[in-house]
Amino acid sequence: MELVEYCGKAEYSILQFIFSITDEIREKITQRKFIYREQIVRYIKRRIDYFFKQFTFKHALLQTYKNEVFNSVMFKLNSTIKEHIIFKCV
Repeated sequence: MELVEYCGKAEYSILQFIFSITDEIREKITQRKFIYREQIVRYIKRRIDYFFKQFTFKHALLQTYKNEVFNSVMFKLNSTIKEHIIFKCV
């Protein structure tokens, strides 16, 4: 049994999206294209909104997925953000 069969096509594509956007943002942070935390947050939210346009989930489930994807990506990026001293507006 493969992972796609176990968790389903939608959830598998969401997992792939999480890993791909995390890698993309890490690369942009190391290249110093992002220097503020707010830039990263806005970029992630835009990409998440664009990604979820292809799904036809109910509104509540869609918002839950968006929130969980955002939290997962930010959790994976915390060490990179601290390592590269990303500025945070207060």
